[in-house]
Amino acid sequence: MAVATRLFAQLDAGIYERLPAALRHPLNRYTRDSLADPGVWVRNWNRSFEFSLDAPAVGVLLLHGMSDSPYSLRTLGEALRDAGAHVLGLRLPGHGTLPSGLVSVREEDMRAAVVLAMGHLAEQVGKRPLFIVGYSNGAALGVLYAIDSLEDATLPRWPGWY
Repeated sequence: MAVATRLFAQLDAGIYERLPAALRHPLNRYTRDSLADPGVWVRNWNRSFEFSLDAPAVGVLLLHGMSDSPYSLRTLGEALRDAGAHVLGLRLPGHGTLPSGLVSVREEDMRAAVVLAMGHLAEQVGKRPLFIVGYSNGAALGVLYAIDSLEDATLPRWPGWY
């Protein structure tokens, strides 16, 4: 998460602090403390989140769609946690900061993030079942991961998938 912290610090310095006074208003997402500033909440839901339990029944990776961020899966993540799941809501590379972040993001970057997230999730839940839940681009990344795990036995997966 240190990389994400540095990224969001760059966002603050490069956008929030440089926003001209004429563009600062209560509904501008890039106006510090505006109604749309994700930083005003107790938790910034644009960032990856994790809900852990001492003895989870399953592990669930949540993947958002293209141009979205983890906030869109927060309520589902809370419901899954309340049902006994260890939940990881991943912020995909290029998402959740500026729209221009998507210009240079590559499929390989997003796929690599899913591999890292699944590895982390598998470490957290041990031999318990693993699930990937996603929509739009997140669903496609989940399917690609499942296909890749058929060919690469080193990728974490739950044997019950196949």
